[in-house]
Amino acid sequence: MAGQTAQIAAEREAIRSKIAPVTPARRSAASNASAEDKTDRRVRRTKRQLREALTTLLLKKKFSEITVRELSELADVNRGTFYTHYRDTEDLLEQLESGFLNELRRIDASIQRQDWERGAYSYLEELLRLCRDNADIYLALVCRNDDLGFASRLVSALRQQYLHGFVGHVCRAEQRVQELYCVYIVDGVLSVVTVWLNGGMKETPAQLARISGDFILRGVKGLR
Repeated sequence: MAGQTAQIAAEREAIRSKIAPVTPARRSAASNASAEDKTDRRVRRTKRQLREALTTLLLKKKFSEITVRELSELADVNRGTFYTHYRDTEDLLEQLESGFLNELRRIDASIQRQDWERGAYSYLEELLRLCRDNADIYLALVCRNDDLGFASRLVSALRQQYLHGFVGHVCRAEQRVQELYCVYIVDGVLSVVTVWLNGGMKETPAQLARISGDFILRGVKGLR
């Protein structure tokens, strides 16, 4: 019996010795994940710094006058780091614009699942939140640097979304009248956004969406 007990103990010890090496491997995996997370944060921080540098410079000069050297110095990154993420200044600008417009498309796709009137307010709220969260891009590319063409692309995207998503539900007029109504709505909303951002955003996106939505859906009655 004593011999069997000793044998069992020896077998258990052998099993434990085989399992033991697994622990360091798990620590190594966790360490790798932590290192990757730190790298991702560092990349996001660098891109944010370059974005802020670009929008800051766009408030002062034309895009064609901005150099990689100037961007890198203002962002406090070296030129090699810049070229790790972007081919040139045009690539940086294009990625900023595409990110904004892609988010606008995502908003439109998500709102389309709602009923049209509730969706109109939700759409405006999400649009206002997008402009607030990207105020530097909006002010630099829409309000101060219309030579870049981004404002035209933004207006075109908004008109198409309003035309196909909302106007058809409230307007039974001919196509030309609907198109003019979209021009009226979009230009008005973007003017409100500009005043809101420049004025310190006293209203929340939800509050301003309610005000603007009432203007659009109820006209003068929205003021009563």
